[in-house]
Amino acid sequence: MNETAARHPNRFLADLTQAMRSTAETARQATIDQCQADAKAYTEKLHARTDDEAASLRKAAEADVSAIRDWSKAEMERIRVETEQRISRRRELLEQELQEYNSAIELEIERVQSRVSAFEGEVANFFEQLSQEADPTVFASMAAQMPDSPSFEEAERGSLAPDLRARREQIMRASPEASASPQTGPGAEDAAPASSQAAVAKAAAVESTQVVVVGLVSVASIATFKRQLGRLPGVKNVGVSSGPDGEFIFTVGHGSDTSLSQIIPTLPAFQARVVSERDGVLNVSAHDPEAEG
Repeated sequence: MNETAARHPNRFLADLTQAMRSTAETARQATIDQCQADAKAYTEKLHARTDDEAASLRKAAEADVSAIRDWSKAEMERIRVETEQRISRRRELLEQELQEYNSAIELEIERVQSRVSAFEGEVANFFEQLSQEADPTVFASMAAQMPDSPSFEEAERGSLAPDLRARREQIMRASPEASASPQTGPGAEDAAPASSQAAVAKAAAVESTQVVVVGLVSVASIATFKRQLGRLPGVKNVGVSSGPDGEFIFTVGHGSDTSLSQIIPTLPAFQARVVSERDGVLNVSAHDPEAEG
């Protein structure tokens, strides 16, 4: 009887097993339902957060667009200012070029007149000697040696061209700020316009320095000294007046980053030397090349 009971479970155990299966199935369905509910709630949360994030991204993009527009306005103003300055400098250079050209022409005319005067003197001397000769044979021989008229060729004036060409290239060269890219991102709406306005202010800054020079004597040297000052990098304009003790005062307008004390000694022929320097005034000792003659 015990073997039969072991091989054929009683009804109680069968019902218990069935009840356990039913409970497990219910638990499984409840677990799936809970998972689906949690997933739905999380998805809804993602959608809500996506809307907020999209709004934030749009706001940041609009701020950047506004910063780019501000930067563009500042750049256009900087370019306008730089354009006017470079046009003004080019026109000033034109005046110097015309002065240099006219001076060279005047020198050439003086050279021609000097050669004509020398030739006239040579011819006068020749005919004076010729008029003293009475022998026809000797006279004819001497007459055959009459001086030839000099030929006139344009003198070389290329020594002035490199300086003018260098200044012209400097004026025509675009400034480094022109290739700068706009700043974007957080804080760009303040940083980009401020930097561009600073560049404009820097470009517009012009200082004036009085260069007090002793040692110049001739008018030609004073004019040449002024002309060479005007060719120095960063110099905008030069004026000159005489001082009470024989010195000459050159009022030099120049960029704020131009160091006159460093570049004035580079002037050719004058052996210029900075003796002292104080706020807005440079005292310079120079050698007058015209005084050598």
